[in-house]
Order: sequence, then structure tokens, then C-alpha cells
Amino acid sequence: MRAAIHALKYDRLRPAARGLGRMLVQGVAKDLTRRGIRAIEAFGDLRRDGPSCVVPADYLLAVGFKTVRQHPHYPRLRLELKTALSWREDVEVALERLLGSMSPERALRLA
Repeated sequence: MRAAIHALKYDRLRPAARGLGRMLVQGVAKDLTRRGIRAIEAFGDLRRDGPSCVVPADYLLAVGFKTVRQHPHYPRLRLELKTALSWREDVEVALERLLGSMSPERALRLA
């Protein structure tokens, strides 16, 4: 069994930065996919009061995690990595493969 630990800091005071958080989660997903990891699991915080060292569950759900195990305060959530990567990344990989398979001479002839 392979395992990896990544950390994410969530700032409740700056919800406008969620686009950055989504990009960070996608970056972690891409990194783990390359390492052969198939899913990310995390505990989310359902409590709305006071500071917490656990990422809010609603944030994790917003970036694509699904609830695996319900809990009154800390549900376990899972993100399947094959669905986490966007179509853009799939296109980038396809282009890299296509362009990588072409010789420089052939690429110049096609241009």
C-alpha cells in the first residue's frame, strides 16, 4: 500500500482565495497521480465555531471530495484522483505525447 502525506492550510478569513486552494488541491492530485496514488482521503471539520487545525468539510466538498464516512464533527472524505484532474490537464498530457513523438524535422515541415 502506498501512502503520501500532504498538508493544506485553510484561512477562514479569506474565502476569496478559494480559487488558489482549488489549484493547490489539483496540484497535489497531479503529483500523487504521477506517484501511482489513486485517491486522497481527508477528515473535514463540520463545526463552524472557533479555530480548527482541520480543513472545513464544506471546502473539501466544494473542491471535489465525497463523504465516505459520516461523523457529527469530522467526516472522512475521499477524492478519487482519476476524476480530480481537469480536461485541460488531459489535453496537456495528450499534446506533450503528440509533440514528444514528433521529430524536430517533421515538426518544422508541418509548420
